[in-house]
Amino acid sequence: MKKLFAVGPDFVLDILVTFPDLANFKKFAMGYSGPFSRHIRIGCKTVSAGRGDELAIDGKESEARELVEQAAAFGADVRIRLGGNGAQEAATLAALGCKVFFLGGYSNKQLLELPPRDLRLFKKVDLSFASVSEMHKSLSVILQAPETNRYILNDGRGRRIRRLAPYLQKLPDALREIAKKYGELDAVGLVGFHGLFATGMRDQDYRLMKAVINKARGTTGALLFTDAGSLAAFTAEQRRLLFKIYSLFDILSVNEDELAQICRAIGVSAKDKLREMSKLLKSSEKLSTIWLHAPHYQASVSTEYGVKLLEKAQTFAAAAGVCRVEKGSYPTIKQINSRAKSRDYPETGKRFVSDVARKYGNKIDGTGLAVTPCYQARGFISSVGAGDTATAAYAFSLVSYAQKSQK
Repeated sequence: MKKLFAVGPDFVLDILVTFPDLANFKKFAMGYSGPFSRHIRIGCKTVSAGRGDELAIDGKESEARELVEQAAAFGADVRIRLGGNGAQEAATLAALGCKVFFLGGYSNKQLLELPPRDLRLFKKVDLSFASVSEMHKSLSVILQAPETNRYILNDGRGRRIRRLAPYLQKLPDALREIAKKYGELDAVGLVGFHGLFATGMRDQDYRLMKAVINKARGTTGALLFTDAGSLAAFTAEQRRLLFKIYSLFDILSVNEDELAQICRAIGVSAKDKLREMSKLLKSSEKLSTIWLHAPHYQASVSTEYGVKLLEKAQTFAAAAGVCRVEKGSYPTIKQINSRAKSRDYPETGKRFVSDVARKYGNKIDGTGLAVTPCYQARGFISSVGAGDTATAAYAFSLVSYAQKSQK
């Protein structure tokens, strides 16, 4: 029987600009004299240092597309892809054979700009509960080179929450209608809050989302999961408010930078990342599980799930993420399981897992701890969307294995 997922709320048109190599990216950044010249140079330095970042360029879509044309003339490979955390996780779950409902807003005009492969897959998602309007237009220009991080210019037309607030307030009603027509959902994912609020996060946004999520809990018994997303542009106070939203869910996905940024914002400190995760879990309102995905390893702390189940979910997620990096597409279960058999783990990941096993075993501060290595990429299309693919795969695996263990 198909798993039932509802995911949203953001849909973005991604324009991937991949330079032949980092040196070529640097030459372009130094020679480009358009409206984003200073930011492109900063972005190139950021990527060169192995980091990623994001810049809001609201209302400058034409300038962004002109930048893309210049990069293409310089030798960059340009491709249009489905973007947005919610839309990409929905597409991943559809590729895994789930029945998926998109809870969010999208633009029909931008939908038709997608390449046929992405369009076919996203149309496998049930869009009947979504909001369709050209007001939902959002575009991201993603600058990168092979095997680097990425720098994103995001034209999201300001705080998307202004347009989506009336829709989100009715979201629990949509969940009730889905359950009535199709049966109880297995999981609900609401992700991309960093894009929803932009840098204008405020107390009333937290109150809105708290009311929506609490009402959703009264509507469905489904697992609720979320992803921290990019937090670099937010102030400490805004990150604190974002974590208050994240803590209303069951599962939170973070990367190393997001973990550090949240911990600093709420005053959590520890001698290593695993203890930070444990303290963060205990500081939350509802969270049962925090999952950390890093380039060479993954780790989960949980009061709900057993270590073996978490390890299986992490292995599945790691294989899904590396498939996305290598192929640039959304993997099937067969492709993920085949990739997981390789066991070509990087030495840094194996060493980290071994060190953690000696230091903590499978418990930390009385909480279950699972740590596993990731896979070594055999090729590179883009790292963009790999986290979203891995997050969706983690949730899918956790739901699937948890249900099997209960039988």
